[in-house]
Amino acid sequence: MALSSIELLDDARRVDSFDCGKPALNAWLADFARRNQARGIIRVLVIHDEGTVVGYYGLAPDVIQPNSAPRAIRTGRPPDPIPCLLIGQLAVDHRYAGQGIGSGLVKDAQHRCVAGADIVGGRAVVVRAIDAEAERYLQSWGFIPARDNPAGLMRSIQDVSLWLADKGH
Repeated sequence: MALSSIELLDDARRVDSFDCGKPALNAWLADFARRNQARGIIRVLVIHDEGTVVGYYGLAPDVIQPNSAPRAIRTGRPPDPIPCLLIGQLAVDHRYAGQGIGSGLVKDAQHRCVAGADIVGGRAVVVRAIDAEAERYLQSWGFIPARDNPAGLMRSIQDVSLWLADKGH
């Protein structure tokens, strides 16, 4: 097994055999990831094993309504809507589960979100959990549910930045 570093999805990467156990996430990678990236909608970052994608996530700009944001994100006078960065479609192939790939992807995504917010602004990192298992996983990373939708989780950019600095990541 020769896992790559995290890199942008390109045409050389094989996605057809990817299986995280969640058909919607498998289908998104196979059917929409490249097209959405080519259209400038999202950036898809992957880890591959000799060219076959074994983990991925997407990054995109996003906005949330102030009434859905927790207090830590609404503090002060945020704009309406509040600019954010979205971590989307995070998944790891079930054959590679338990090897730290998911953790590596989440850390990388948070680093990129902080760096992006430093360049263009952004008040929070937002994720949309596909199911209750994903909600629990994301909450273990410090994401808190939106006030109006528990599947929408968020964490302030300031909190992420402090966490990364404290952990030495």
